[in-house]
Amino acid sequence: MDLNRLISYSLRVGVLTSALLSLVGLIAWAATGYADLSAASGSGVTGTIGSAAGGNPAGLIYLAVAVLVATPVFRVALSTFYFARDRDKRYVLITLAVLSMLTFALFSGVSG
Repeated sequence: MDLNRLISYSLRVGVLTSALLSLVGLIAWAATGYADLSAASGSGVTGTIGSAAGGNPAGLIYLAVAVLVATPVFRVALSTFYFARDRDKRYVLITLAVLSMLTFALFSGVSG
């Protein structure tokens, strides 16, 4: 499969999944009569997933944001594997550098 088409599909799936999760979260929030949202229980991804699985509207919305943030990171990781499969060392190194910068910024909270 062509890299551009593969990336296009992955970005579409990520954005549509995020939109669907946020829509479900907003509908769940409306079903509660627009009550005050409680924060997602726990911290990190596992807490957010657990909160979303429990039906917490805030957990669903937080999960939607996490999926939306993870979409471009997944795109770069997918590109790395694609270039590695084609044995293009230069682009593998470039995409690994970009991937390391993205993950560092994501987990450290430092932005450039």
